[in-house]
Amino acid sequence: MWIAVSKGKGGAGCTTASLELTYAATRRTRGGRRRRVALLDLDPQSNATAVVEPETRMVGIKDTLSPESPLALRDVLVPTAWEGVWVAPADRFLANREADITPDGIAALRTARISGEIDDLVDDVIIDLPRDIGKLSATGLLGAEWLFITARATLWGAQGAEEMRYTAERIASKGNQDLKIAGYIVAAYEETRDAKRVLGEMQKTFGEKLLTPPVPRRVRVSEAIESYHTPCREYGAELKVVADTYQNFYDSLLEKVEGAS
Repeated sequence: MWIAVSKGKGGAGCTTASLELTYAATRRTRGGRRRRVALLDLDPQSNATAVVEPETRMVGIKDTLSPESPLALRDVLVPTAWEGVWVAPADRFLANREADITPDGIAALRTARISGEIDDLVDDVIIDLPRDIGKLSATGLLGAEWLFITARATLWGAQGAEEMRYTAERIASKGNQDLKIAGYIVAAYEETRDAKRVLGEMQKTFGEKLLTPPVPRRVRVSEAIESYHTPCREYGAELKVVADTYQNFYDSLLEKVEGAS
């Protein structure tokens, strides 16, 4: 499965969702072994790259999207400290691709998926999309089969999710008919009166695609992910509910895909 994870507005938990879904995938099996995952970091902030601790950053996703002598995607995948996870690293120079990426570069991930270039290496691909809806986001959306949209239960969060849905639908109609929305993830949820009201409005807007339950806010998530580079499940019992929620989201999608095959 090629899965993209996006955020409509900042602070929506997109990178955390990408990392937790990546870890969730490695806890499931295929052919008697644990699933292997490629994490493609399309965010120039490179937070996902830092968390999984790649063995090297000599190559990165920018080299696959390069306008001159691009590298194959398999040649930029690097082993990480997370078992069963390879990463196509990001760095600050990835931002340059917004300016110089060519049509071939924008289609590079789609080409890699359709050709099966890395099918022998990994079972799942998780794409962490950048905040801005630009060429890098388009590259990820053209490559993906499924899209999780993360949002906070706020007015701006709901608006951002709606904007990303519109973008995804345009990509699906113009260049990637395989792209489908897997669901909307409400992240860092606190049950305040306003949050409950917005959540109700999101339910009316997104229907069954609004995934339940919302991911509860836990202050130690950032400590686990950012400071200790550790998946929530491995960090402590307090974060098990967060890990379980993301695991259920991944498992539901896997069951849907395998049931349809």
